[in-house]
Amino acid sequence: MAKLIIEPKKTKDGQIEYTVNYHDPKSDNSFTVTTTNDLNEAVSRLKSTLESEVQEILQKK
Repeated sequence: MAKLIIEPKKTKDGQIEYTVNYHDPKSDNSFTVTTTNDLNEAVSRLKSTLESEVQEILQKK
């Protein structure tokens, strides 16, 4: 099962940066979906990626 993760990190200038990562342990496929300092944008990208994954799973059945 693929995993979507939001990781907050503090940047050098004191801002919080959110990185949305995708990892599929079955295929060992990993990539960064987005990096942003806007939490709403990070959550939105995570949600759209998750919905896309669900649609792909449903189409395979």
